[in-house]
Amino acid sequence: MQHDNTRLGKERPTPQVTLNPEQKLYVIATDYGYSCFGFDNARDHANQIAERLNRTDLSFTPSDYAALAGYRKYEEAVSAWSQSALTQQTYFDPGTDPQAATVLESRYQTGGKVRLVLGDTRTGEPWLNEYDVVGKIGRSGGSLKVPLLMEDGESGGSAILTACVLHIIDWKSGRTLYRHPAYREPELILQPSDIPENPWAVIHLNEVIARFKDMGKACAYIAFMRGETIEPRIFQ
Repeated sequence: MQHDNTRLGKERPTPQVTLNPEQKLYVIATDYGYSCFGFDNARDHANQIAERLNRTDLSFTPSDYAALAGYRKYEEAVSAWSQSALTQQTYFDPGTDPQAATVLESRYQTGGKVRLVLGDTRTGEPWLNEYDVVGKIGRSGGSLKVPLLMEDGESGGSAILTACVLHIIDWKSGRTLYRHPAYREPELILQPSDIPENPWAVIHLNEVIARFKDMGKACAYIAFMRGETIEPRIFQ
């Protein structure tokens, strides 16, 4: 899944769009610089909106894919969504597991803090993110009101890649709220490092992914990556 820089649903100047067929991207020039949006994402969002609004005219045709007409179709779909009653609802990425969406929406309503595990839903392999994975669920403005992860004391946050959610954990109790069927906890090994300044190494898939001065911090890191609700500041 491509990680796009375009912020869904945010009003912006009419962009100049060109194609990058090699990377399957629309390259969008505005007064603020450049951003990119994947061909697949434009198609998937347009098709999802077309289905939700029962508007077959907004669905991609074969000739729309990898063409400027496809980006226009995507913009038409977002515009149609913004003029419908559904624009007041939370908008989830295409491919989001309905159970994950239900949990995220519930936490948006109740305000409970969560720990997110993100990764590849095809393989169940987590990305081992240590930042932007703990907080409360918020929601963006704009036409497509996407879920945000908001850290303590912040009024905004980063958009959640909801189609990549593998595990949602209640921060206070450590209880699993959602677990993707394919998710498997990472196998992490702690072993001595050959670097004197950081004598402890964490190994994943035969590669060093982190080094620590202190064994306790290394163990806290491993526990966090396996889903334990440990404050990241302990090992960061």
